[in-house]
Amino acid sequence: MAEEDLFIETPFEPKAIIPRASVIKRSTVTTKLIKACNNLTLVKPLGKGKFPVFMARCNEQGRSYAMKLFVKDDQQQVDKYFENEVKFSSLSHPNILKIIHHEQNRKIKLQNFLGKASIILSELAPYGDFFNFVLKNKKHITEKLARTFFRQLIEGLEYLHKHNIAHLDIKLENLLIGENFILKIADFDLATFTNDRDFGKGTKFYRAPEIIQNKCKDGAAADIYSAGVVLFTLLSKGVIPHAENSLYKGIDFFNLLNNDNPEFWRKHCEVQGQSSSVFSKNFRELFNGMLKLDPEQRFTVQDVKNSEWYNEEVLTMEEVKEWFQEFFQQ
Repeated sequence: MAEEDLFIETPFEPKAIIPRASVIKRSTVTTKLIKACNNLTLVKPLGKGKFPVFMARCNEQGRSYAMKLFVKDDQQQVDKYFENEVKFSSLSHPNILKIIHHEQNRKIKLQNFLGKASIILSELAPYGDFFNFVLKNKKHITEKLARTFFRQLIEGLEYLHKHNIAHLDIKLENLLIGENFILKIADFDLATFTNDRDFGKGTKFYRAPEIIQNKCKDGAAADIYSAGVVLFTLLSKGVIPHAENSLYKGIDFFNLLNNDNPEFWRKHCEVQGQSSSVFSKNFRELFNGMLKLDPEQRFTVQDVKNSEWYNEEVLTMEEVKEWFQEFFQQ
């Protein structure tokens, strides 16, 4: 088969972005098997990030994957983000999205595009990302559900940090809901080994202050800050804890967080129309520890796991499944 024919141009059908979980088979294929798959059909777009992501179906195997495209520039240079992400392709953890195959210099025909791109094939997360999850289901997100997924996020970060890796772009959009409703950390194009000290800029509203100031010395501490923002946003059903270098509803929540913490919580309850009980004492202590301004005083993964809120009740996986069946994208 000619190289340029590997990907068949397929009209995208106007179906829901998220496929039924029952039609997604668990991926156990190896890179060798992927290379033997000569016919990948692009089924539908999956993501709207800085790189296009599609569902790609291998017709020979009857399996579906997520395919991320890194289009080459005019000088036909391999994308630096692709090169960075594939450095972490050997990671293996239940809460890390598994990369199945990566390849450079592939000719791609896609609608009006014909050119070269690097590709990454990964396991498919059939329930999308947490940004859309919160957007569409926020009124049904309970504290137990938020804690259940937060624990999975921390388990994934613990694995990374033990291997001296900082993700550096933890945000709702980079957390996916995989098969069996398990959280998956994805998109390692900004990740780095912690001893490299080459830290990117992260994403506005999620990144730690030292990232903004280009003074980061501890990528793991920066990840904890971002994870705290994710947790707050989950529990607040989409409301961020503070705006970056600006006001939120006329309030400088960043200043309050660091200089008048009781007022930070009082004002958040006010703007969210919530009673003070929505943020328990244990939750406030955990969040405050994760968002310490000084990264040296900030909670570590172990501090998070030792916190009282973290160790309160969670849902069983069967209960999570029942939740999705009842509420997901109603």
